[in-house]
Amino acid sequence: MWPSTKERVMDKKNQSLDQVIKGGALGVVVYLCDKYNVDPTLTALLMPLAAYAFALASTKIGDPNVASFLAKKPEAKEAAKK
Repeated sequence: MWPSTKERVMDKKNQSLDQVIKGGALGVVVYLCDKYNVDPTLTALLMPLAAYAFALASTKIGDPNVASFLAKKPEAKEAAKK
């Protein structure tokens, strides 16, 4: 299911998959907040923070220009060309 490291280029499929993963993770955050009876107002305030955390993590893991977990970093793309 996951593309190999050599094939990780940002196309529509990979971008969609990345967004589905992040959306699913936000859903898990909401589920856990509901399960542990976190105040709904606090849950609503946590959503932008969680989305920011996922975007920040994806810039550290993948390509910082597209904020994607699945895209290769630019250095890796240039090294692969050589």
